[in-house]
Parts: sequence; structure tokens; C-alpha cells
Amino acid sequence: MKKRIISAIVALLIFIPLLIIGKIYFKIGMMILSLIALWEIMKNKEELPLIVKCVSYLIMIITIMFNDSLLISLTFLFLSISMIFYDNKKYDVLSFTYVSTFLILIGTVFSCVIKIRNDDINVLIYLLLITILTDTFALFGGKLFGKHKLIEKVSPNKTIEGSIIGSAFGVIIPSIYYIYMVDPGANIFMIVMMTLILSIFGQLGDLVFSKIKRYFNIKDFSNIMPGHGGVLDRIDSITMVVLAYQIIINII
Repeated sequence: MKKRIISAIVALLIFIPLLIIGKIYFKIGMMILSLIALWEIMKNKEELPLIVKCVSYLIMIITIMFNDSLLISLTFLFLSISMIFYDNKKYDVLSFTYVSTFLILIGTVFSCVIKIRNDDINVLIYLLLITILTDTFALFGGKLFGKHKLIEKVSPNKTIEGSIIGSAFGVIIPSIYYIYMVDPGANIFMIVMMTLILSIFGQLGDLVFSKIKRYFNIKDFSNIMPGHGGVLDRIDSITMVVLAYQIIINII
């Protein structure tokens, strides 16, 4: 627990100033996190050719720092053509699918986070509040009141009771924040419903990444944050929250 608290404090001391300052400093911070996340994914495929790994990192840097619209084009252009030059033991269709999928996912999410921060810092804080409060109260709610397993085969510690409690706190407080800090004239019912949907997607994101870890038979993606795991272990929920938010705001 001590390691977990210290790691969280250190992470916040780095992230909060970057969030507040924004601009190129926030973008560089997100680029570094995206590269670490990509490394966590690729270290589970150690047989990947070095050139594939290096160019994947380069694509991520270009995506975050310059133009996120290049992401899909660069990814498929290079990673698909690379299959021609390697046998199936070193780099096959499954490896191409694995790397390209996560490269696009991670690049898209971090690009969206940067865009949201540049547009309105309060919206990003709203999304972070949904994620943090849902995760935190789902954990403690599950420990105190949990009796019925949510999806035991994916995440045996998560409970239905914890999920409900997590979403309750993950909806009420962020909704209030949105109405006061983002759009005071917003329809309260619509904001509450949007926040509930995002809270649910946050929990689904946690389960998706738990499923990936079970596939590779690993507890955490890395140990870069003692007590918390890796970058992907920390952004699993916010990943789906950010993507779902982008879809919702383009619909309503």
C-alpha cells in the first residue's frame, strides 16, 4: 500500500502541472506516455523484428507530435508491407494485426486527450473525474458490499454491487462539475445520461484490458509504477471513456 500511495503521488505531481500548463509540454508528456504504453504492448511479442518495433515508435511520435490523421496511413503502409520480408515465425499476419491494432488504439486515444485538453481543460477534468471516481468507488464498494460477481472469468474481484456504487459516484460528482464548469446551460438530464454511459464504458475498458492480460497470463502490463502496474494498467478505463465521449459529442 505504501508503494502504491507513493507512486500515485509522484504520478500526480508530474501529471497535474502538465495538465495545467498544457501546450507543447502536455503534448510531450502524452507522447512519452504513449511510447511507454506501446512498449508495454510490444514486449509481449518479443519475436517482433527490431525494425518493426523502431518504426512503430516513430509512427507514434509523428502521430502525437505532428498529425494524428497520418496514424492509420503510416501504420498500414509500413506494417503490412513488412510482412513480405519476414517468415511467419518472425512476423506474420497475427503479429501485424496485433501491433497495428494497438498502435492505432493508443495513438488515437492520446491524440484525442491532447485535442480535448486544447479545446477545454474542464472537459478533460470531467472525463478524468468519471474514470477516477468510478474506479475508486467500484473498488471500495465491491470490498464492502460486493456479493455477486460481475464477470468472474475476466476479472474475479469485480462485483455487480461495486459496479453500481462506482457508477453512482462516477455520475453524480462529474455531472455537477460539468454543469458548473463546462456548460451551465446544459440539459441536466442529458448530462447525467451521458456521464452514466461514459462511466459504464470506463468499467468496460477495465474489463477489456483485463481480458488482454489474461490472454498473455500477466498480472500487469509492466511495473513502471510500483503498486499500480504500467501505463496501460492506469489508462484502461479512460481509454474507453475518451473514445465513447468522442462518439457521443459527434452524435448529439
